[in-house]
Amino acid sequence: MAYYVYLILGVLCFIGEVFTMDFSLLCFGLGFLGAGATAWLGLGFGWQVLVFVGLSLALFIGLRPLALKHLYHKDKNVKTNVHALIGRSVVVLTEPDPKDHIGRVVTDGDNWRACFCAHAKKGEDVRVEKVDGNTLFVVPIQKQEEK
Repeated sequence: MAYYVYLILGVLCFIGEVFTMDFSLLCFGLGFLGAGATAWLGLGFGWQVLVFVGLSLALFIGLRPLALKHLYHKDKNVKTNVHALIGRSVVVLTEPDPKDHIGRVVTDGDNWRACFCAHAKKGEDVRVEKVDGNTLFVVPIQKQEEK
């Protein structure tokens, strides 16, 4: 088989790896590149198959477990989205209304509706205690540290 066929198969494996991210297609893609190098050197089809199988198997056994261990963390305790806001310090954008205790806070450039348990001034840091829908429930940082 011509070396460029192996090159195309290798590149297709690399593209597929982007979508699967389990490092198996990466091993096969590198195996195809090794077989392509063998074909480019003018060695026979038997050598090409041997290099493909040997290199793919060696990478699958040697490289893939290391890559999975160090690059792909399956930590179930990673907080994302609004759950990551709980416990964070946010800045008061508008002071809360004295009647309903609703104001606005900002964090990472995002403007949030906030329910204050105590009065806070504009520019003051407050801590997020709870998230309910699109409302953050916040407390002044000084009040929380006294508890």
